[in-house]
Amino acid sequence: MTKEAFTDSISPSDEVLDEKDKRQKAPSVSIFRLFRFATLKERLMICIAIICSAGTGALQPVSILIYGSFISTLTSSLSDTSQLVEATLPLIHTMVYMGTASLVAAYISTCLWILTGESQTRRIRSLYLKSVLHQDMSWFDQSKEGSLNTRLASDTQLIQDGISEKAGLLISFFAQFVGGFVVAFVKGWQMALVLLVAVPLLGASGAIMAHFLTKFSKESQDAFAESGTIAEQAFHSIRTVYSFSLQKRFSDRYNQKLEAACRSGVKGGVALGFGFAFFMFFLFGTFGLSLWFGSKLVTEGHLTGPSVFIVFLAMMLGCMSFVKLPPNLSAVSSARAAAYNVFQVIDRVPKINADSNEGLMPRDVQGTIQFERVFFNYPTRPDLKIIQDLNFQVDAGSTVAFVGPSGSGKSTIIQLIQRFYDVSSGGISLDGHDIKDLNVKWLRQQMGIVSQQPTLFNSTIRENILMGIDKKVSDQDIIIACKEANCHTFISQLPQGYNTIVGDNGGMLSGGQRQRIAIARAILKNPSILLLDEATSALDTQSERLVQNALDKASKNRTTIVVAHRLSTIVNADMIVVMDHGSIVEKGTHRKLIEMGGVYADLVEKQAIHTDVAKEDTNQLLMQEESEIQQHIYVNAKTTAANHYQDDNDTKHLSIELHDHIIEDTHMLELIKQKRLESEMKKKQAPVWRVFWHMRPEWSYLALGVIGSTVAGCIFPLYAYAFSHVVSLLSIPGQDVQPSPLGGTNLYAFIFLIIGICAFLGSGCQFMAFEICGQKYSKRLRGEVFAAYLKQEVAFFDENSTGALTTSLAIDAGNVNEMITKVWGDVSNLCITIIVALVIAFTHSWAITLVTLCMSPFLVASTAYEFYLQRGFEDNTKVANAQSSQVAGEAIREVRTVAALNKQQYFQDCYFQATAHPHKLAVRKAYLSSIGAACSKGISIYTNAIAFFAGVHFIKSGMISFQDVFTSMTVIMTASEAAGRSTTFVATFAKAKSAAIACFEILDRHTRIDPELEGIEPTKESIQGDVEFRKISFAYPTRIDAPVFNGMLNLRGKPGQNIALVGPSGCGKSTTIGMLQRWYDPLQGAACLDEQDVKNYSLHNLRSHMAIVTQEPTLFDLPIVDNIRFGIDKNEPITQAQIEDACRSANIHDFITSLPDGYDTFVGANGSQISGGQKQRIAIARALIRQPKVLLLDEATSALDSDSERLVQEALDNVLQEGGRTTITIAHRLSTIQNADMICVIDDGKVVEQGTHYELLALHGRYAALVNEQVLTAL
Repeated sequence: MTKEAFTDSISPSDEVLDEKDKRQKAPSVSIFRLFRFATLKERLMICIAIICSAGTGALQPVSILIYGSFISTLTSSLSDTSQLVEATLPLIHTMVYMGTASLVAAYISTCLWILTGESQTRRIRSLYLKSVLHQDMSWFDQSKEGSLNTRLASDTQLIQDGISEKAGLLISFFAQFVGGFVVAFVKGWQMALVLLVAVPLLGASGAIMAHFLTKFSKESQDAFAESGTIAEQAFHSIRTVYSFSLQKRFSDRYNQKLEAACRSGVKGGVALGFGFAFFMFFLFGTFGLSLWFGSKLVTEGHLTGPSVFIVFLAMMLGCMSFVKLPPNLSAVSSARAAAYNVFQVIDRVPKINADSNEGLMPRDVQGTIQFERVFFNYPTRPDLKIIQDLNFQVDAGSTVAFVGPSGSGKSTIIQLIQRFYDVSSGGISLDGHDIKDLNVKWLRQQMGIVSQQPTLFNSTIRENILMGIDKKVSDQDIIIACKEANCHTFISQLPQGYNTIVGDNGGMLSGGQRQRIAIARAILKNPSILLLDEATSALDTQSERLVQNALDKASKNRTTIVVAHRLSTIVNADMIVVMDHGSIVEKGTHRKLIEMGGVYADLVEKQAIHTDVAKEDTNQLLMQEESEIQQHIYVNAKTTAANHYQDDNDTKHLSIELHDHIIEDTHMLELIKQKRLESEMKKKQAPVWRVFWHMRPEWSYLALGVIGSTVAGCIFPLYAYAFSHVVSLLSIPGQDVQPSPLGGTNLYAFIFLIIGICAFLGSGCQFMAFEICGQKYSKRLRGEVFAAYLKQEVAFFDENSTGALTTSLAIDAGNVNEMITKVWGDVSNLCITIIVALVIAFTHSWAITLVTLCMSPFLVASTAYEFYLQRGFEDNTKVANAQSSQVAGEAIREVRTVAALNKQQYFQDCYFQATAHPHKLAVRKAYLSSIGAACSKGISIYTNAIAFFAGVHFIKSGMISFQDVFTSMTVIMTASEAAGRSTTFVATFAKAKSAAIACFEILDRHTRIDPELEGIEPTKESIQGDVEFRKISFAYPTRIDAPVFNGMLNLRGKPGQNIALVGPSGCGKSTTIGMLQRWYDPLQGAACLDEQDVKNYSLHNLRSHMAIVTQEPTLFDLPIVDNIRFGIDKNEPITQAQIEDACRSANIHDFITSLPDGYDTFVGANGSQISGGQKQRIAIARALIRQPKVLLLDEATSALDSDSERLVQEALDNVLQEGGRTTITIAHRLSTIQNADMICVIDDGKVVEQGTHYELLALHGRYAALVNEQVLTAL
């Protein structure tokens, strides 16, 4: 019995339960339902696998009949050995046949179980992802996206375990159990009944142990799922984590979850140790009792010695297989429990089903949208009314703009139109049809959307643009759309052009560049309804003017709904609706609302910019620039739509089928990288000694486990020795079976009792110590690897996706844990078993031992062969699975964009394609690695046959006595069985080796920007805030051939100044902040703070003097108060009053206190439960509470409405006036920086203009032109 068999039962379901539910049995599917996704062909293969598995198991007890007949023939011929060979030769031939049958059956069953299990699991994973991506948004609001991705990997792995090899082992052991008992009762029912006493004892110990293992392992798995969510949040928001030095806090949060998982794992280890200890004691105690009773039956003439041998071995085989049932049954049970949750998601029909063909699909769409008495609240916050009695109509082809304070319900209106949610009451109609009666997919196909924080996927620019359509288009169509969106120029300047990978979440591009690509995606779609949610908020002034012009033209003759805070973008709207607290307070045209002098007019006034100089001089420049772009713009998208899909003799056509080309393109890019990584992984050796040295704190547990393994390893050879002597006493005529109370078989029965006590101590110690050791080490390893990830430079996260990192973190340490708990203990046990067995065998018959050892090279070869294959498969599969994890993680994280684009099927196809390579590897593994496993079974029987054949000849020649031959053969059978079991650790060790390499790679990786490197650490009081950039050369590591700065960027800001950076998107404004915070280092030149290169500071100290508010603020799935507390160091004291003061300054306090839970309100994943403006104000409060010497504002007010912007700007101005703080402001909305002490215009990698607002206006240059473009006129 191996430790692996028991520890495999640690397989919890994924249901998150409260304390009451935990005491209840988790729901599960039936065994037959577990295979519901198997095809007809696979079901036929499963039937064949079942027959072969049952045959493999049944051959074991049948072989005991052959062994019994062999002993009977041998002992009956001892008096006359002349015919001994001829009498035993047919039995030896039968052994060879059985070995061959066992080999073939084992190969077929193993191969078929792997093949069918892999195919079904791949199908289940794909269907699970499909169902997740089609769920309604309210379901996601109540689910944790990080947990969904982790579950996709872990729960489906549990299902695969339960429907592949372990299902075959379950059937094989069950057949072995039944066959053993049948043989035992047929050959000697009296003795079998005595042995039957062991079954309830073993069953009870196994059941109790399984109960506690399941309970504790479930708790552990739940904690690991929560830790995975924490890790995904950190990786996805790594810039925010680094800016506020949150590494320690996230590590602490992560380690807290690991500690909870470790505690449960240790409890499981204790349960495992005691359970297995009692099992071994009951087993050998019963063996002693049965041998004593069997000797009485022989003495009384009821049984013969060979019969006792057969009954005993058959019952022992049955009992051992019975105990091997629970871990494999547990694997199937865990699969059933995991399948319940997975299948529930697969079967769940969402309330708003985008995968359904039901619903109206009108042929023509006019675009009239009407809201009638609409009320709405988010399902997660039913007591907070978002929309209240909303009534309005958007006429077909008109443009309606919504303005108002952040959180007033503007973006919610767009989500309701897309049917992300259904209204609480009232109705929304399109062309007179209630949108609930329309087909959801069709409805969303009529819409194009550009959101405030546009989502790009980790693919090429071309593929991201093509996400908007399902048709074939030419290169020229893409280029025209990009020219309209003003992004063709910067794309063309990239080395790979439209084939440039944008990175995880578009991280390789600036905010403005991402937004322009999203606009191009919407323009190319040519929708009937255009939804613009702050579509130009991230653009510089010039790009905004050109893109807005394109959007205005694209909006002609199509219904357009605009949400805007920048009022210059909506002056031409047919109707402007002013909202507050979910209701309409004003509506009308721009001119009419200005004349009313109400709320809207006040908002316009607040956004006015002083432009007393240079207005007329810039008009000509503006007209010239605009005329150059006009030739690329559609005059009317609808009337020219047909031309988009016609052949153009002057244009090379792309002719893209989205579900073929894009998937293939991405797959080929990944395959090149994958092959390189596979080659590197194969060259690396298994760092066993490195793991051993690294786990020094756990050496005490390891030593205890080795001692236990040593004792446990002696058990079975000693058992074989004692058993062989008992059989010899019972089989050889004339022997005194029970000469005294402690003589003959009575002595050996007592020895079995002693062996049971030793087994109790040794096995219990081994299992408990190794399990505790593994749990503690894997907890520490996970924590260290996570901390190591958080030490890497930002460029590392540009090159590695969040999904791949999270999956690796979730799996690798667990696989290393399996090497400790399942491999080391059992390998040391098996080594001792083989050594002791060989010593006993050599002592009794060196000749028999040497003959049988001749077979060992074949067994070693088969094991080595399987290990070699498994190692290669695990290395390659690990690399290949990283891609599929990336696809799934990204799709789930950005599910709103996926749903808006109707790309659920696309990402499902991408995922299925990404799993093609791992699937191909698994198929090869099934055919090839099954050879090693099958050979090990066949070789064990062949070894026994050879030993019997040699023993017969040695007995006939008189070289060796029967007792010595039988003792050597019995002990060698034990050693052979142990050696055969060694192949069961091959796959586990291969996984662990690959995982250990990955763990130590990140632990050893030398980060380019070392957070632990010592440097100067001035106090906050001594920092002046002098900021300077000297002759900066810079290019992003992933685009080294596309420099942002070429050594000509020189800029200096004096202490206390407010320095504003303006310029076109992609000119490097945000890059300067990244260099100042040391997210990246310049290639040449220096970024300086107080005349010191920032490289001279310790990283933590440098960032402690700064605070940042970014264009796309990041909030974590925590209460509001905790998100704000992240603004200060963990050890700094902070009061609730300070938090509230910061929130008042950021104009967010009133909103927070209006929430039912106030400051304890959870903001949801990525702040999904609050509006963009509310998120940004909380981020500003987080920055203000830090009291930085250098304040970095990267479009800090871009998501705010005019009134909130004014209040927040006043708060920021008040902070600036306090003195002693330098502020660097990046802004496209120039009204926010007109009071800056210095405004720098950046273009072509350098500062082209510099001065105050009025000084730059007087230059009549670029800044003056930008200002005039943003002037609001109430025409």
